[in-house]
Amino acid sequence: MSNLQLDEMQEELADMQLASTLGISLDDLYQLGWNIDANESSDGLIYEFIIEFSEGCPKDVLDKIEGFEEGLTIRVPPWEFHEESYDSEIEWEIASSEQLKIIGSHLDSVEKLICFNLDEKTQFSLLVMLHAHVVAAIESFLSSVFIHEVTNSDKLTRKLIETTLEFGKRKFTLKEIYEENEKLKITVARYLKSLIFHKIKNIKPMYKCVFEFDFGDISWLMEAIECRHDCVHRAGYNKSDEKVNVTVESVRKLMNKCRVLSVEISSHVIGNRLILE
Repeated sequence: MSNLQLDEMQEELADMQLASTLGISLDDLYQLGWNIDANESSDGLIYEFIIEFSEGCPKDVLDKIEGFEEGLTIRVPPWEFHEESYDSEIEWEIASSEQLKIIGSHLDSVEKLICFNLDEKTQFSLLVMLHAHVVAAIESFLSSVFIHEVTNSDKLTRKLIETTLEFGKRKFTLKEIYEENEKLKITVARYLKSLIFHKIKNIKPMYKCVFEFDFGDISWLMEAIECRHDCVHRAGYNKSDEKVNVTVESVRKLMNKCRVLSVEISSHVIGNRLILE
């Protein structure tokens, strides 16, 4: 088999996977034009795949696809394409309990890097990367703390399922109930991953409902996440081609706020865990 034939076979398998994910036939898929982009953190953690369909796609085919938002765009959880490797990452998050230590290590590294004396152009590039890294660190912390605590507590898992619409509306056959029970931790963790933990509108109510933790005013984090998008996707420039406002002071301020928030959450979660036990 030639390299060209192998590439064509791999491409067809990928198309079959995409068609299956969208709930349409391969013939239907080939009538569409689309582009797939990954929504990921600065360190390569994929939160979701964003599929954007072209204008002029047949309406009868598009009508078969569920989950459209923002016009011709849908969002797909990463395990739909890389289930085995993604589940291994999720299993690690379920088992790991060192979230505070990990984010502390990230922030300590940022503190050291930010002290370098550099020329203005190089420093701006460094600050852009450091801002994105701090946001990625707090995103990962929020996600992994929630996943670890919920999946390792029957009471919290039950609380999540009872207070979350997605689980409440799911229907299972008797066979699926037994199968789902065996992999419930993975199912719950997958669902939490799919929420995209830099969407504060999802995080705040879930932490409140499950952990009874109130974030209070975290507009600073929402602003930092918005800035992070420009840092990651436009190398530090906004849509108007202007430099984002990242400075040594702003990065250090963000870093300190993330450190305080992570300690507060950890203390609250540990206290909550002791009460549940």
